[in-house]
Amino acid sequence: MNPQFNCKQTILHALISLLLFFLIEAPAIGFAETMAGDRFSPQLNTVHLFSDSLAAVRIGKHFGFINKHGKIVITPQFDEASDFSEGVAAVKINGRYGFIDKEGAMSFVPQFSVAHDFANGRAAIVVADTRENHVFVDKQSRILINKQFGATPGFKKNMTRVDIGEFSAGKFGFIDRKGRLIVLPQFDVAQDFSEGLAAVRLGDDRSGKFGFINTDGKMVTVFQFDAVNRFKDGLAAVRFGDTLTGKWGVIDRRGRLVINPVFDEIGIFSEGFAVAKTGNHSMFIDRQGKNIFNLTFDDLSVFSEGVAAVKVGHQYGFIDKKGRMVIRPQFLEAYPFSEGLALVKVGNLYGYIDREGAMVIKPNFVAAEGFSEGLAKIIITEGDKNTIGFINKQGGVVITITFTEEYSTL
Repeated sequence: MNPQFNCKQTILHALISLLLFFLIEAPAIGFAETMAGDRFSPQLNTVHLFSDSLAAVRIGKHFGFINKHGKIVITPQFDEASDFSEGVAAVKINGRYGFIDKEGAMSFVPQFSVAHDFANGRAAIVVADTRENHVFVDKQSRILINKQFGATPGFKKNMTRVDIGEFSAGKFGFIDRKGRLIVLPQFDVAQDFSEGLAAVRLGDDRSGKFGFINTDGKMVTVFQFDAVNRFKDGLAAVRFGDTLTGKWGVIDRRGRLVINPVFDEIGIFSEGFAVAKTGNHSMFIDRQGKNIFNLTFDDLSVFSEGVAAVKVGHQYGFIDKKGRMVIRPQFLEAYPFSEGLALVKVGNLYGYIDREGAMVIKPNFVAAEGFSEGLAKIIITEGDKNTIGFINKQGGVVITITFTEEYSTL
């Protein structure tokens, strides 16, 4: 469970997706333009965020990739496409998945019914017609781990969780990079390892309890928690009781309760602090559970780049790590700083401020996201034209996809 503010970022992302649906999936005649002067008429339905300097886009029925100048560098030809990870991306053609490199060359002939992203040099795939059993391959198409698993998210560092057994009746365990079983499959639910510990559960959603194991599979805590967060900075929030009446506390890596379960919500620790909530009051707590500023807010975000967004009354501002209001409350919405800029809402539009609170990119966007790899995704509406694209940190629109909608009358 995450505090209310963290949900807002998910909601904002969903809003952009919803706008894309109504602005693009609706009957429309449109065109797209790029900085390089390329012009193409098929309707562009999806624009991913940039990853490894490329972004997947769907034009009509097919996906391709653009670079940060908006130029199409991999021709739209795929039924589906994932983001690039470790220099390759999973793509789907005629019902089968393969992988391409950043030049668009097919490094894996489409032959898989399932393909996960590469992580630490390995990708989990399902060879077609093998009853949904996962194996692991490297970038040279060699099968590294031929043991078959019912489900797996792929490697994070040196291990991954795997599901062994029949569908819906399997148990989770963990394997290392060589496919050796290091934690026997015995859990009904297992999360990824974080700081050397993983949350595992015995039992179903209603009556099951969570505990934590180490990388040797040994229990660090008994099964006693109804919900858990991952470990960060040596601490993890845990809940005792159900969703409506339960309370959250915090344990350390030895399983000791270091913050008593008295909060309605506790987020993940970031930069030494965590967001906690009691009733309608939100606050920052330290590693002992103390309200570090002796202040409560109507809403707040995690600290990022030394400051955090807080809501006072109906407006958001920013405080520093000493609790001082460094940017006065004045925005209808405000989000954590990313790459030196923060997304804020003024009136019905979004813009970006710097660390001094100056509006460096004027509010011109009906929807927007934070900066990543030097660019931010935005949507601009002008009359019947809806522009979706990316801006740079000077506010210049470097990639645009413009649509003119035409609706038939009933």
